[in-house]
Amino acid sequence: MFPELSIERVFRRELDSLPLPSEEIWVPAHRTAPSAILAVSVAGAALVVAVVAAGLIPDVSGAAMASTPPSVRPSASCEPPAFSANGRCTTLLPNGIRNPAFGYNLTIPGNWREVRMPAGTEPFVIGRPSGPSLTAPFLLDRRVFTARSPQEWSAAGVLAPAWDMDVQVWDRQAHTAIEWARAFPCDDPAVILGQTNCIQSEETIRGMTVAVTSVASFRWHITSYYFQQGDRMLILRYMASEMVQPPPGVTRETLDGIIRSIGLV
Repeated sequence: MFPELSIERVFRRELDSLPLPSEEIWVPAHRTAPSAILAVSVAGAALVVAVVAAGLIPDVSGAAMASTPPSVRPSASCEPPAFSANGRCTTLLPNGIRNPAFGYNLTIPGNWREVRMPAGTEPFVIGRPSGPSLTAPFLLDRRVFTARSPQEWSAAGVLAPAWDMDVQVWDRQAHTAIEWARAFPCDDPAVILGQTNCIQSEETIRGMTVAVTSVASFRWHITSYYFQQGDRMLILRYMASEMVQPPPGVTRETLDGIIRSIGLV
């Protein structure tokens, strides 16, 4: 009697009867295939990253160029007192003038400097009998500031040159700022003004009421501010003239700004 043939035995017999190829074809000689496949994968990924980065580089560099200013700039045209530096307009820092001996501070533009009036040009005006004596013995201190260079500056007479700032400290001689304003030059008969207009007014500067005189002629204008300070009279005066070219950048607004920077201590 023949043994029973199951389906599993039939399949096994058929498989065993199949011919096999040579071992050199299907058995690997060494274990390098996985490493080679991994290397190829890494190289492919790197290539993809490089291609994507190459597409992004123009946008990034373009943005950088747009946000970064060029290192070489055209020369800027600056309005005085500003000047060109590294392609930009800039100005010097203001200078603080401190005079603790006579109790005031001022701020002048950075390109201004102090000058000394020549000997014999002290302010001298014969005062009215009822007014203060504007003679040299009562003049306690005088400082003149200018925007002109040493080669351009010169002075003659009792007034400081046009477009300069004249700061004087006097013994008040028990007279008020209004009386001082009248002494020179508005109501003094010894001062010949010619065809001029003299206007007296008052202004408030840093909380202090200040007497102001404005003497105007056809081509020049003298403005004086009188600050009453204890036993002293502080006078700030300047002359604007159409006959004298102002230093670059200096206007009446510049001079008024210096006056309004004053601080009394």
